[in-house]
Amino acid sequence: MSFLKNVPSSYLAAGAMLIAATLWILTGVFGGSEHDPEQHGPLADRGAAGLTSVRVRTFHNEPHAAELSLRGRTEAELKVQIKAETSGRVARVPGQKGQRVKAGDPICELDVGARQAQLDQARAQLRQAKAEYDAAVALEKKGHRSETQTLAAQAAFEAAEANIRAMEQQLSYTVMRAPFDGVVNNRFVQVGDYMTPGSPCAWVVGADPFHVVGAVSEAQIGQVAPGTPGTARMVTGETVEGTVTFVANAADTATRTFRLELTVPNPELKLRDGVTAEIRIKSQEMQAIRLSPAVLSLNEAGVVGVKVVEAGKVRFVPVAIVADNKDGIWVAGLPEPAVVVTVGQEYVKDGESVNAVEEQPVTADGSAAPAPASSAN
Repeated sequence: MSFLKNVPSSYLAAGAMLIAATLWILTGVFGGSEHDPEQHGPLADRGAAGLTSVRVRTFHNEPHAAELSLRGRTEAELKVQIKAETSGRVARVPGQKGQRVKAGDPICELDVGARQAQLDQARAQLRQAKAEYDAAVALEKKGHRSETQTLAAQAAFEAAEANIRAMEQQLSYTVMRAPFDGVVNNRFVQVGDYMTPGSPCAWVVGADPFHVVGAVSEAQIGQVAPGTPGTARMVTGETVEGTVTFVANAADTATRTFRLELTVPNPELKLRDGVTAEIRIKSQEMQAIRLSPAVLSLNEAGVVGVKVVEAGKVRFVPVAIVADNKDGIWVAGLPEPAVVVTVGQEYVKDGESVNAVEEQPVTADGSAAPAPASSAN
């Protein structure tokens, strides 16, 4: 120690104080402090067997009617583009854009041209064929005509009748009519335009009923079925009530969702095609538990679930979220009763033995509520 003789006394004092402070700090870290028994939080607490402590709370399943909320849009049940079935120049357009029409109302009319004259000529030929047929029948009865000649006269008469029906059909094609009650959404021709078979005249959108169409996820598809009541609130402010009339059996390959149709009445024609809406559907009543979203966990496969304690061991239970609101989430699939790990679930594994500490519920005013009767172990 002879080298210490050359060190100033002030340096020796400072070094001694530094060593003493270091030993005091190390003693506090590794030995614990009598004033801080929970220095690492509640999970550092170990039971008599050295088990990790977790907080648990006992929950009971109760009937719950989940409500699905979907984004959707209105869609007219009937939409058709009326097209010409014959050629001709447009003579009249009674159906104006935005006009309400009844089934059978004319939308576009073509000039009949020579069709009426041809029909009159065909009717005259029919009268002549009828007279020749009647005469052939009478002569055959007297033995002056053969049966073959009578059949030929009959064929000519029937051919004239068929020609009349064809002429009348062609004449009817000059008037394009609304196939159902609705609204003329668009018109494509004006008076004087020339139309050929297949040329569009107008779009007619059905008035009543309407569909509100949404997409149901794979996780929710089991909660809805045709016949389920629902409501739809439009971005324009209207709220309508209806019934689920269709749920697709096959998912969309791109989105993996299922098409759902809520059919709603539209007697006053207030609904418009393509308006965004929020669909709310009450699903079938099921047994569920309301929890805080904080207790949810994911297993190694990415499945959502909750960790419960059974016989002193942790068990991961997959759950289905059936509803969520500001007060928490409703989940189905938990046992009855369910001893749910509420604090420390991220530190314990499936199958691990734990020291379960039942937490005491708190009432709305912040006071302690009576402890649950069920034991956590």
